[in-house]
Amino acid sequence: MKLNRIFLAILLFTFTTPLFSQINYDGSFGDGIKLKTNDNSFYLKFRTRVQPLWQFEYNAASGIYENKGSVKRARLKFDGYFINKDLRYKIEYDVVGGYVRDAMIKYRMGNFDVWFGQGKLPGNRERVVSSGDLETVDRSIYNKNYTMDRDIGLQLHHHFSIGNFLIRDIYAVTSGKGILDNDMSEGLSYTAKLEFLPLGKFTKKGDYVMSDIYREKSPKLSFAAYGNYNTDAYKDKGQLGDDLGSQADLLLFGADMLFKYRGFSFMTEVGSREVTAGDVWVYNAQDDKIANYYVGSGMNVQTGYVLKNMWGITARYAFTDPLYKTFNYKIEDYTLAVSKYIKMHKFKIQADFTYRRIGMTTEMFIARLQMEMQF
Repeated sequence: MKLNRIFLAILLFTFTTPLFSQINYDGSFGDGIKLKTNDNSFYLKFRTRVQPLWQFEYNAASGIYENKGSVKRARLKFDGYFINKDLRYKIEYDVVGGYVRDAMIKYRMGNFDVWFGQGKLPGNRERVVSSGDLETVDRSIYNKNYTMDRDIGLQLHHHFSIGNFLIRDIYAVTSGKGILDNDMSEGLSYTAKLEFLPLGKFTKKGDYVMSDIYREKSPKLSFAAYGNYNTDAYKDKGQLGDDLGSQADLLLFGADMLFKYRGFSFMTEVGSREVTAGDVWVYNAQDDKIANYYVGSGMNVQTGYVLKNMWGITARYAFTDPLYKTFNYKIEDYTLAVSKYIKMHKFKIQADFTYRRIGMTTEMFIARLQMEMQF
C-alpha cells in the first residue's frame, strides 16, 4: 500500500511539475496566495480567514449567566479570472457550516458587470460589507431582521460618473429562497439599488469597509437606497427565516448613508418590510394564529473613530420594531466596541459590550471578545 502511494505521488509530481513551471506565484500576509499562468489566461487568489469568539451573556430577568467559546467563522475564498481578465469568478466555502456561501461568475463589459450564480444581494450596507471588515464584533440586530443576504440568480451592476460624482445602479432577479434551499417554488425575487457618491470614490473601496482605517484625506460620502419584491415567499423574512408553510408577497425597502473623514466615520441605515399580497398571519386547523411574516421597521446608527496608532472606538444604537408583537418583540441594542487593528482588518482584536432591551421588561448584558485572522 505504501509503495502504491509513493508511486502515485511520483506520478503526480512528474506530470504536474511542467504545469506549475508555467505558473507565477505570489502572496503576502492578509492578501492570500496568488497564482497566475505565464500567458495570463488564468489567475487565482486563495485566502482563508478565522474568527474565534468568546461570548458572555447575563439575563437580568432570570438571573442566568452564561458564556460560550466558538469559532464564529472560518472561510476559504477563491477568486480570480480565466480566459481573460473580464471573465471572473468567486467561490467562498464556510468551513464551520460545511456549505458553499458564494459561487459566482462575473463578466465585465465596460461599465457593466453581469453576475450569475449564488452571492450577496445588493441590500443594506452592513450586510454587503464582509463580516471580516466590521468595526464591531458582529452585525447589528437590525441587520439580522431586515437583510436579504444571499440568493441565486442574475445580477446586473452598472456605474457612471458626472465629473467627480459617481453613481452605481444594480439590479437582480433571483429565486427568492436564499441559499441551502433546493426545493422548487413558484415565486421570484426582484431587487434594485442606487448608490450616490457625490464626493468621489472612497480610498481602496472604503465605502464597503467599516471604520475609517484609511483615514480619508478629504471628506467622502455615500447615499444608497434599495428595494426588494419577493413574490410567493414562504419564509418569514423572505430569503431568510422560518418556513411558514404559507405564501405571501413581501416588499422590503431601505436606505443608508456613510460618511468618512480623517479617521471619523458615521453610518446609518433604515429599512421596512410589509406584506403586499397574501395574509401576514399563518393559522392552524383550528384557525388559531401560530406564526406571522416578520413585518415592521428598524434602524442602525453607528459612529467611530480610528486613532493614528490604529486603536478604534465605536458606538452603535440599533433596533428592530415588528409591527405585530404576538410572536416577536421590539429589541433595542446599545453597543460600545473597541478594536485594535494590528494589520488593518486582516489581523485585529475586537471587544464589545451591549445592553439589550427586549420588549418592555427583559434586559440582557452581552460582552464579546473576538480575533480576526485573514491569511
